[in-house]
Amino acid sequence: MAVFVGKDERESRIFHVARDFTCWRDREYNDQYPCQVSRQGENTVNLNLDIVSIVFASAVAEEIARCLYDAVLITVGNLAGFVPTPAARDSMFERKYHKRVSGDWSYTADGKFSCHGSESTVYFVELPTDTNDTTEQVGVYTVEDGGAELVFEFMCYSFSMLDAVWLANSLMEAAGGEPLDVLETTSESSSSCVPLAVLKFMGLFER
Repeated sequence: MAVFVGKDERESRIFHVARDFTCWRDREYNDQYPCQVSRQGENTVNLNLDIVSIVFASAVAEEIARCLYDAVLITVGNLAGFVPTPAARDSMFERKYHKRVSGDWSYTADGKFSCHGSESTVYFVELPTDTNDTTEQVGVYTVEDGGAELVFEFMCYSFSMLDAVWLANSLMEAAGGEPLDVLETTSESSSSCVPLAVLKFMGLFER
């Protein structure tokens, strides 16, 4: 018998996952670094990248997850030979699509959020509540040849599309949402859905 779990109950559960990421820009050297995602108190998500720890408001973590999936979708479209457009939604990020000289499309998503450092190098990234808040840029970008990167003003982390899918799903789950196992998109000609099977076929997803 299926058991349905409400969002409030999911958010109250302990969540912690870890994975070694491939540094995409240095992949020829097999350079890797650890990534951990966990639920950090109520309405916050903790992301550890290498030696840096960032605490996101859950809403920001969820939006980063969706932007990461946008980036995956663009890469899937480049491989499949169609121009994808992620499903329309209100976003905290300014999302843009650019056509490269090669004919492939790139994706950028930029947002500004309140950011506070501490002695333990933990950065609290949350929704701005005041015009006088100190804000810093957070970005999600595609990288040529099938990578993605999460960019902060203090550091940039590149990783593979496999890592991007894992991170998107992990951030969504840590924020109390459902994993993004299905990509909703419209191509140039018609509405379509890119399922998990397509990602597996193209080598862009693994459990």
